[in-house]
Amino acid sequence: MLSRESLGRVLERMSPESQSAARRESAARGMSVEDVVLEKCLADVEGQLYALRRRRPELRVVEGGRA
Repeated sequence: MLSRESLGRVLERMSPESQSAARRESAARGMSVEDVVLEKCLADVEGQLYALRRRRPELRVVEGGRA
């Protein structure tokens, strides 16, 4: 299960540019940085799930992760 603590660790492992972008987006949208990170992670997962529904399923490598 994801927690604020685990999302905080994900944020710490992000590049400084990505951290800054997440903080800017959280301020602009009035939500926590952890929620912004969670939203981005879920979007990546959703993209992978839809990729598997294609006739020829294919996964893409997510930066810093595995496919």
